[in-house]
Amino acid sequence: MNQSNSKKVITRVTSYLLRHKWLFGLTLSLACVMTVVTVVVPLAIQKVLDRLFSQRIEGEFFLLEGISIIASLFFLKEILNCLRIRTNNKLEQKVIFKLRSDLHKKLLNLPISFYDKRKSGDIASRVVEDVQNVERAILDGTEQGVIALLTLFGVTVMMFTQEPRLAALVFLPLPILIVMAFRYSKVSKKNWREVRETSGELNSLLVEDIQGNRLIHAFALRAREIQRFEAIGMELQKRSLRAMYRWSIQGPSASFTSSLGILAVVGMGAYLLQNDPTFTTGKFFAFLLYANMFYEPVRQLVSINNLVAAGKASGERVFEILDKPIRINNPTTPVTFPKSDFTIKFQSVSFSYGSRGGIVEKLCFEIPHGATTALVGPTGSGKSTIANLLLRYYEVHNGAISIGNIDLRSFKLDDLRQSIGLVPQDPFLFDASIKENLLLADPLVGEIALENALKAACALDFVRRLPDHWDTVIGERGVRLSMGEKQRLTLARAILKSPPIVVLDEATSSVDVETERLIQIGLSNLIEKRTTLIIAHRLSTIRNANQIIFLERGRIAEQGCHRSLIERGGKYASFYNLQENLIGNT
Repeated sequence: MNQSNSKKVITRVTSYLLRHKWLFGLTLSLACVMTVVTVVVPLAIQKVLDRLFSQRIEGEFFLLEGISIIASLFFLKEILNCLRIRTNNKLEQKVIFKLRSDLHKKLLNLPISFYDKRKSGDIASRVVEDVQNVERAILDGTEQGVIALLTLFGVTVMMFTQEPRLAALVFLPLPILIVMAFRYSKVSKKNWREVRETSGELNSLLVEDIQGNRLIHAFALRAREIQRFEAIGMELQKRSLRAMYRWSIQGPSASFTSSLGILAVVGMGAYLLQNDPTFTTGKFFAFLLYANMFYEPVRQLVSINNLVAAGKASGERVFEILDKPIRINNPTTPVTFPKSDFTIKFQSVSFSYGSRGGIVEKLCFEIPHGATTALVGPTGSGKSTIANLLLRYYEVHNGAISIGNIDLRSFKLDDLRQSIGLVPQDPFLFDASIKENLLLADPLVGEIALENALKAACALDFVRRLPDHWDTVIGERGVRLSMGEKQRLTLARAILKSPPIVVLDEATSSVDVETERLIQIGLSNLIEKRTTLIIAHRLSTIRNANQIIFLERGRIAEQGCHRSLIERGGKYASFYNLQENLIGNT
């Protein structure tokens, strides 16, 4: 990570801290007052010891009084420290929440293409782990850095005020400590970046294994996945240890170098005690405390540097997402979605995924208002891409798509997608009750509407057989239901949404014949009098479509109704007959 990126991370996190100025200010103020009290304590101890050894007062009485004063200072320091920690924790959680919230909002606004190139586990680790690392590094680094610098300043002033001869000795190891810290800093940034990247890979594999656990068991892949997890885990261990080992050398080396300064103070102090009557035992004792206090913040600054290095690595990963441009934006002056004309037109539409060749090229066709158009063709011909472009999951590269003669890009994204009912091949259901999943379509509908939607989707009977009916919690991604049951619930949700446009993405491709029959009934109820686009897998289900478009390599090879295409005896007819023969032979 270069210097400019490091500064950028610190600046961005600081902007989050400054949104809570009074908390941030209170934290630093408490830290400053606590530091002042800490610096005063050795001076108080010196005064007590000097008066005791002077024999001008009664020792026992003053010893008790002196200890009480010192104890009060220690107590005040810890009270201030307690308040500082509580304030720091409150600020910390507010900043973490805001960072995660902004990151979550950004992730929901980013286009589908962003997720095509990234693993879900890596994204999750950035939201959970990296946010916490970067916030703690910058906040704790700022706070502890202020304490360390104030302590250094205060202690330095006190040492030179009391005994400049000894103070000079304390500074002797400082150049060595600075060089050591600088060299360590250069290496640790790279090391911690590698640790975070590998941690993201491990999280991704973990998420993948959890989501695909049934497949792992079905194909006896446990040994393979254990091997993969352990390989990445070992790499994470190696990189983490590499980063930690460098600190294990840096820390003790800094402590040893600091101890040389302490030894020099002890030697010179002993000499002054013997030869300088003005140099008292109390002053010597206090100076030793100050010398130790001087090196502690020096060591702390080196430690903070290690913390900040790790935080910068995490911060770069967080802000990489926050700074991603949203390529699919709402228009500046959106047009109201049409109320009556839902004719869909593709006008010379071309699109490709990255460096790959064109998926669809100069595509021109029309889906009349209230009519059903089916897209068929071999895998990779561009069928699902057309549905994705209609929903603006991706932006067309050339040409235009319109609804009611209005370009899609003129509509607000929410208005567009609220007006399209999508029934995907792989239905997604949240880990909630059936009722909660259905109400995503319209939170205000009553139970009668819910029941009617389930009935129209041929799902009411199986829902009634569940232990808690539609209050049954169905698990992550609806894992407690069969594929056919999940598909019918998705249909019910689309029916409840009552959109003017419907997109069916191979909605019956993964179910048995009887379930397909029930889903087809539900589909008929859904698409009635609606502008419908069907991505067909089983061609027998689209015989009644008003229009069938046969795609090949992103272009329209044939177009017409089922009967005319069969009579033509072209590619569609061959495709259809082949599928019918395969079904007939099974």
